[in-house]
Amino acid sequence: MAIPKKEEYIFYQGEKFQIEFYFTETGKMPAKEYLEEVALDVKVKLAALVKYIAEQGKIFDITKFRAVDSQEKIYEFKPWQYRFFNFFYEGRKIIITNGYMKKSQKVNRKDLERARDIKKDYTYRVKGGNYYGEE
Repeated sequence: MAIPKKEEYIFYQGEKFQIEFYFTETGKMPAKEYLEEVALDVKVKLAALVKYIAEQGKIFDITKFRAVDSQEKIYEFKPWQYRFFNFFYEGRKIIITNGYMKKSQKVNRKDLERARDIKKDYTYRVKGGNYYGEE
């Protein structure tokens, strides 16, 4: 199992939350890899949203951050037409799962399902004690 270094998967450490990129058992980080492909202005906008929620604890503007699946508690950061799914986890963490570019009015069901699967995998691996390895 390839566990990335903390500085690779921790996006931002704030007063209220630590924002992390999810990583697979092989060390891949879907959201971070997607973020590396987008334009600089999108990266800057996402970083600003992440910093704000990490420091303040909430983003009240639903044009910037909102729940997309209230049952599974999946949210999305919304820098312009880009979407980065995430969820809150114990220990004041927000885990960014995956990203995509929104092309219609509706949430991309395939990408949302992927976020749900990633949340299940993360929870299973954390509870099993084999996500972060030796902490």
